[in-house]
Amino acid sequence: MDSNTMSSRDLILAKIKNSKQHQFKLPDVPMFAYTGDLLEGFTQRLNGFDGKAIDFDSRAAAIDWLNKNIDKSTKCVFSNITDYDGTIHLTDLADPHAAHAIDICIGEGVLGVAETGSVWVTNQSLGLAAAALLSTDLYLLLDKSKLVGNLHDAYHNLNIRDTQYGAFYTGPSATADIEAIHVTGAQGEISLTVLLYN
Repeated sequence: MDSNTMSSRDLILAKIKNSKQHQFKLPDVPMFAYTGDLLEGFTQRLNGFDGKAIDFDSRAAAIDWLNKNIDKSTKCVFSNITDYDGTIHLTDLADPHAAHAIDICIGEGVLGVAETGSVWVTNQSLGLAAAALLSTDLYLLLDKSKLVGNLHDAYHNLNIRDTQYGAFYTGPSATADIEAIHVTGAQGEISLTVLLYN
C-alpha cells in the first residue's frame, strides 16, 4: 500500500513505527535512610492525618478488639480477612455499586510507610476496592514487620504490576480545598484505623 492509498490514520501510525526514538537510560534512584523508630513514626504520621493506629502484641488480640468494638447488630460489615466474619460477603457484591450499603470495611494492609503514615492496599487485600472507598469506617490489619521507612523503601518492595488496583491510604478521606477548611470524610470513609500486630 503506497502513501496515496493509505488513510491518514495509517500514515500517522507508519510514521510513528518508522521513527527512531532515542533510548535514554533511566536514572539510578538513591535509597534514603529513614532515621527513627518505624512504629513510632508510622503512628505519629497516621494520627496527624486524622487516622488512628492501635498496637497489639498479636493478631489474635487485634481480632479480639474487633469483636469487642464493632456492633454487627446495627452495622453492615464487610470483612476480607479470614479470621473475622462480616455481615455482608463478597458474593453479595457482584455489582460493586452494592458496596454503598457497607458501614464498616475490614481488610489487610500489605505494607506500611513510617515516613508518611500510609498503608498500601490492593484489590486482593481489600476484597473489593469499592467496599473500602464507600464504607464509613475502614479498619486495616497490618503486621508490624511490614513497616518500611519511606516511600523509596515501599516502591522497592512493591511490584505495582501485580495487581489491578493499588493505593496508599493515609488517613481517612479529607479535603481543605474550600475556604482552606479541613473536612474529614469529604469523599469517602470518615475514619481509618490501623490495627498493628506482632
